[in-house]
Amino acid sequence: MEQPRERAALIATVTAIPMVAQLIAGRAVRDALFLTEFDAEYLPRVMLGAAAFSLGAAFLVGRVMPIWGPRATALGLALLNGLIFVLEAVLFDVAPKVVAVLAYLHVSTLGALVVSAFSSIINERFDPLFAKTVVARVGVGATVGGILGGVIALVLSERTNLTTILFGLGTLSAFVALGAWNVGKSIQAQRPQEEATELGARTIVKDSYLRKVALTVLLLGAVGVFVDYAMKAEADARFADSAGLLSFFAVFYMVTALLTFLMQAGVSKWLLAKLGLGGTMVILPVTVALSAVFSATWPRLWTAVLTRGSQTVMSGSLFRSGYELLYTPVPPMKKRATKAIIDIACNRIGYGIGSIVVMAIVALVANAATSWVLWLAAIGALIAAWMVRKLHTGYVHELAKSLRAGAVVLESNDFYDATTLHTLAKTGATLNRRDILDSVDRLQHIKAAEGQLALRDVLTEQLSGLTSEEPERVLNVLFDESLNDHFAPYVIDLLGNDIYVRPAYAALERMTPRITGQLVDAMLRQDNPVEVRRRIPRLLRKVEAALAIQGLVEGLSDEEFEVRYRCGHALAELQRVRRDLALPERQIMDAATREVAEDPEHWQHPRLDEDVEPEVRSEIHALLETREDRNLEHVFTLLSLALDRDAIILSLRALSSSSENLRGTALEYLHNILPEAVREALWPRLSERSDRMREGASSSRPEELLQSMRSLLPDPGQPRS
Repeated sequence: MEQPRERAALIATVTAIPMVAQLIAGRAVRDALFLTEFDAEYLPRVMLGAAAFSLGAAFLVGRVMPIWGPRATALGLALLNGLIFVLEAVLFDVAPKVVAVLAYLHVSTLGALVVSAFSSIINERFDPLFAKTVVARVGVGATVGGILGGVIALVLSERTNLTTILFGLGTLSAFVALGAWNVGKSIQAQRPQEEATELGARTIVKDSYLRKVALTVLLLGAVGVFVDYAMKAEADARFADSAGLLSFFAVFYMVTALLTFLMQAGVSKWLLAKLGLGGTMVILPVTVALSAVFSATWPRLWTAVLTRGSQTVMSGSLFRSGYELLYTPVPPMKKRATKAIIDIACNRIGYGIGSIVVMAIVALVANAATSWVLWLAAIGALIAAWMVRKLHTGYVHELAKSLRAGAVVLESNDFYDATTLHTLAKTGATLNRRDILDSVDRLQHIKAAEGQLALRDVLTEQLSGLTSEEPERVLNVLFDESLNDHFAPYVIDLLGNDIYVRPAYAALERMTPRITGQLVDAMLRQDNPVEVRRRIPRLLRKVEAALAIQGLVEGLSDEEFEVRYRCGHALAELQRVRRDLALPERQIMDAATREVAEDPEHWQHPRLDEDVEPEVRSEIHALLETREDRNLEHVFTLLSLALDRDAIILSLRALSSSSENLRGTALEYLHNILPEAVREALWPRLSERSDRMREGASSSRPEELLQSMRSLLPDPGQPRS
């Protein structure tokens, strides 16, 4: 799966180049052509016409896309877009005014529809998390395309005629169509026959969340008309010929495309992580409001360009980055039926409303129309800022509800989505990403099984409680003996919280050994907190399965001493219960060799905190419990696993004795029984510490202990191991 997905992402990135180049150059040609043939006072009329035309087209696409799918829809729109460019090139010399109007309507409508349909392909072809990666890559391609489109319009404005440029723009559609067809190969073309999808407009009216999205887009569309008219009116007053206008618009669209990319690549991801969805999206209306006030106070071409430019850049970068995430909680078929309507139709309704308002202002105060329009833009932008903040709350609610119900499926081979986690945190539902993936996947399977609705409700309630950040709710779930094994990853994470560690232990013990694999994975995963990992061996010490034993043996090589220490003790407990338990002696002895080879400065570890006292204290631990040097205890524990356990414990008792004779006998025994690699590294430290170990005197009589130790010594004639 990985290779086809990466290949599709690459094709999507490459396709964005001609698609955006055509869009940018087309807009420059559209604006220059219209203002060459008509005065700026006609702009509100053609804007209104474009809005009405786009509205009908968007509703048509909203009906067609659920049936055809985004792949066929994008292909058809791209080809139609190219054919109309060719038609305009053919008619330009015959009827330039007709072509000027047609180009304005056509570019304003189809250009945006092609982009919207192509984004729908990405939205459905890739899962929500990986789609963010693709969007970032496509943003790079879009930037290259925006620069290329501006260069094309700028260079060709003085070297060739508009007919040739229109023919060239039509040719680019073939590349866009080919790319859309390839990227959308694996998307389901048609909806299942049994699935009834309502009209997109009706769905938007009924769904409060989509209704908020639509109203926000509508208002920002009207604001866009206000700032767009202000800039074009000032440009029309400054430039007299089509070449000058085309050069101006080409530079504007090219520079804004570049700035859009820089914002998206440089700060959008960081802002999404820091400010969340609403905080990032609200930057657009706030910036437009401030720049519009400035431009209304000093109405000049450069101030109008500043306002329109800030609106274009912020809309295409920060706002767009957050806007695409708004559709994450929306089911695919509902998304197909509504996204084009919201993206295009609602935007164009806003255009229409804004155009009517501009027409009224031009008719009433023609000389001061630009200033009045900009003041309205500032007011509208402030209202939009308030709506965006309300919209963010709706997104959080919908996303959290969809995740818990299993309506959103996320693939596990993708990067961490900081934005989603940030917004969920606002509702007290902060979740570990891996846990989200596991729980949603399991809930999906449960949802698919007939007759499991009641079980799903119970699981949803348990998941909600575990992730609530409310101690009382969390503890209630942990004490619930019906807690499902599916949520073991959440409970494992709670081992890192001192408030929940004891009930979490109890809950996990009820699930063991059914979750042995999850426990082993969590213990060995280095990115997990050490507080969690060092507490897992205690759960595995009662599991005699080969998987648990192998996991504990692998834990002896962990980077953290606390994990190694507790893995050794867990293995010792398993061996104490089952004396015939087979352990990999070579791996254990290698672990002991690594421990004694540690730098002396790192060998003196403080006493380890016992979060939950072991039920059975090992004899080695009891003999050394008053010592601060836990390394020595750990090494002896490992040696007891690989060698004769009773003999190792016996020698440790002798080393703890106040009898010099006993200590010497114990050292002699260890000198004979230890492998050379361990003996050479351990001996200097063991001899040094033997004098410090007298305090823990053995309970055995020295004479009996000495006799036992001497019985362990090999005959003088036997070779040493």
